[in-house]
Amino acid sequence: MHRWNTILLIAFSLMSNIAFGQYLENYEKKALTAFHSKDYASALLFSEKVLEIDSMNIASMFVAGEAARLSNDFDKAEAYLERIPENAKVGYYSVTDYQLATVKLDLNKEGEARRYFQKYIDAHNEPNNLFAYLAMEAIKTMDEEDKAKVNPMNVQRLAENVNTPNPDMAPLRYADKVYFTSIKEVPGERRKEKKMVSRIYESRGNYPAKPFAANPGKELLSAGDITLAPDASRVYYTICKGDFLKSEGCEIWFREREYEGGWGPPKRVPDEVNKRGTNAKQPSIAWDQTRKQYILYFSSDRPNGRGGFDIWCSAVGRDGSFSEPVNMPFNTPQDDITPFFHQPTQTLFFSSNGWPGKGGFDIFREQKNKEGEWRVPENLGDVLNTNYDETYYSFHGQSQSAYLVSNRPDAADTAAMADNLDIFQARVFAAVELKVFRSLDNNPVFAPKVELKEMKTGEQGAFAARKEQNNIPLRLETGKHYQLTVLADGYEPYTFEFSTEGFSYFIELTRQIYLRRPLDP
Repeated sequence: MHRWNTILLIAFSLMSNIAFGQYLENYEKKALTAFHSKDYASALLFSEKVLEIDSMNIASMFVAGEAARLSNDFDKAEAYLERIPENAKVGYYSVTDYQLATVKLDLNKEGEARRYFQKYIDAHNEPNNLFAYLAMEAIKTMDEEDKAKVNPMNVQRLAENVNTPNPDMAPLRYADKVYFTSIKEVPGERRKEKKMVSRIYESRGNYPAKPFAANPGKELLSAGDITLAPDASRVYYTICKGDFLKSEGCEIWFREREYEGGWGPPKRVPDEVNKRGTNAKQPSIAWDQTRKQYILYFSSDRPNGRGGFDIWCSAVGRDGSFSEPVNMPFNTPQDDITPFFHQPTQTLFFSSNGWPGKGGFDIFREQKNKEGEWRVPENLGDVLNTNYDETYYSFHGQSQSAYLVSNRPDAADTAAMADNLDIFQARVFAAVELKVFRSLDNNPVFAPKVELKEMKTGEQGAFAARKEQNNIPLRLETGKHYQLTVLADGYEPYTFEFSTEGFSYFIELTRQIYLRRPLDP
């Protein structure tokens, strides 16, 4: 009898194992069928049933992880893909680390994502391996994003054809040329004596800089701080009899454009601007839309100012006369210098060490209100300003580039302090973040998209948020007029217009967008 019980027990055990095997095989088949049919919810469900019985089933771990990833359940995808042992990541499962890296990226775990991308590259860096290429591109994108977070405007020191071992300053871009001032050494009046003087140069691209044609003929005079009239019919600049950097004996001069294209003889701006016994420098000429005339802005230590160097302005008459200069209302008891008036946006930029800032000279912007009165200056912020000195801001609309001068550490070696003034270039844009919500209950709307159209040129583009985010960061070019359409599955499109035509500086904006479902009240 005992023998028959043993035989029956063995038979029952064999039948149970066969049933369990068929049971598992049935769920595995259902999981794979659902996965290949893109029914990821069912694929995940059947794979999880397999894993409840056989927790080390590699195929089900992988299918569960992939099904969860493709249905945007990133927490489950991470959990299942991480369970796959290293020795099992071969053949069909060799992409595990790559897919796990993409999941980490969607979970905003960029450090871990980078590690798994690199791990995949190290193991599978064969020629023509698409996933290895995509992993390298993903790491490159993360590197660029990291740099953008530290230096969003991509502030870079200009090349050696502009910057020299001596101080370089006063950049102004007109068309495809950058005009600037550089200090050089020349023989002094006495034997073996050396003297530092400044000269104006012009540079195109990476070609060697050339001396500007309007430089003075006298070797010991210094010239710098060039500004051009909007139509380039007149050029203003500073002439100093003494040390240019110390503003010794500085006056503002100009030359007229001749019919043949050259520059006429130098002319001194009258005493209204160049007051005897004082210094006038750093001119900036532009058309004032409120006053309907050209205004010459400059810095000077003339009497009746607020203190130190102040910014003044003088109206230029049609007959070539200059009005008595007016002290600008935003001057401080310290130094306010290097004015630049951007005509298209009617914005005045200047540097000051009297207004609160990061330290040293900071760059500020100033505009008039509707009544034609100057507002309180706005600091351009720590995207441009540092604990060092930032001066000579100018903006070139066609290239969307800002130029400035700083004694900050070299952009190529942040551990080294620059010995003197260098010229930097920055890419200017409007950083706009769209945050999307449902209008009915203000709940976030995840994975929205935005389509852009530039109204003048018709250029189009599209951007999308990550799957578990409701915000879309955009970089919009300045001087443009956009139409934006925000889209999300199950919601009505929302279209609005946004203009960056009034921006001549980096700006960060946040806008909340509310979408409706078709049946929302």
